[in-house]
Amino acid sequence: MLNATKRLACLSFFVYVSLASPGDRLPEFSDCVRACEVVRHCTDRFEEDSFNPFINEQFSEPALVYKALLWDCTSDCDYQCQQKITLDREERNEDIYQFHGKWPFKRVLGMQEFYSTIFSICNFVPHYRGFKLARKSLAKLQKTSQRRVLILNYIFISMAGMIAWICSSIFHTRDLIITEKLDYVFAGATVLSGFHGVFYRVARLDLHPRVGALFSLSVFTIFVGHLLRLYLNWSYAYNMRFNIFFGLLQYILLITLAILNYRTFSSIRPDLVHDLSVVPVLLVVFTGVAMSSELFDFFSYRWQIDSHAIWHALTIVPSFYLYEFFLKDYHVLGSRTSTNIKNV
Repeated sequence: MLNATKRLACLSFFVYVSLASPGDRLPEFSDCVRACEVVRHCTDRFEEDSFNPFINEQFSEPALVYKALLWDCTSDCDYQCQQKITLDREERNEDIYQFHGKWPFKRVLGMQEFYSTIFSICNFVPHYRGFKLARKSLAKLQKTSQRRVLILNYIFISMAGMIAWICSSIFHTRDLIITEKLDYVFAGATVLSGFHGVFYRVARLDLHPRVGALFSLSVFTIFVGHLLRLYLNWSYAYNMRFNIFFGLLQYILLITLAILNYRTFSSIRPDLVHDLSVVPVLLVVFTGVAMSSELFDFFSYRWQIDSHAIWHALTIVPSFYLYEFFLKDYHVLGSRTSTNIKNV
């Protein structure tokens, strides 16, 4: 569910990716790449240019781990020149520029964006934990229980989250066309699975199996149509609008659920108000604030961290609380000691 904010936060990312990066237009960057390709014999397109200031520079061969990650001669020259130009600008106290829509990160332990990769891996953990807790709750239910479908929805949300963060980790380890698309596609899956699960709970579609089945089929059809649209004509703008739309719907539904819970429990079970009403609202507010870190587009060459990595770090803990809320709400819903639960 919180993965949805990743796509909301990427609004600024799509904006600057759609524009040519300043670093790409630097004459010294072009000279450096051309010299590297000549020195390392990447291509026969260029003849040696004695006037190229970088022609006598040393360009190293990438380590085996980077070759395994598909850093060919051309892409490695591009990377090395990004580092040379950025280091020179850093020493002269000049602005650090982006190249190809991304900050010039140093490769660390095979990872192209070290902190974003590490924090993506960390984000996998709460979804895996949520998956295990939901599976445990499911095992205690009879197969004929109507509420079974609710816990299955939370299992699907956790599975989509795990896959999405695996794809995110791979993408930040090595930015390729295929890893980028997988990251965006499965992020879309988390948005729709979250929307589906929370709407199912708010509307109590578990009490209306036929309507619930029709709703599930509709959401699945939307996802298939979304994938088909991207396959036929990949569009960052369309993908962004799709995720923002369903992401915002998730937050509206989550706040709606918090209000419904408050109306039900504020008088008969005030001890539940914090967990079932306050927590979901705080999650929405916190993730909204965390999302704003992307808008500042911060990057530190010295510390090799940017606002996107910071955003990833900020989503780890809330994801734990999200599944705590889902399961608490689920168990209270089935508690025989609570009154009027079916009206929630």
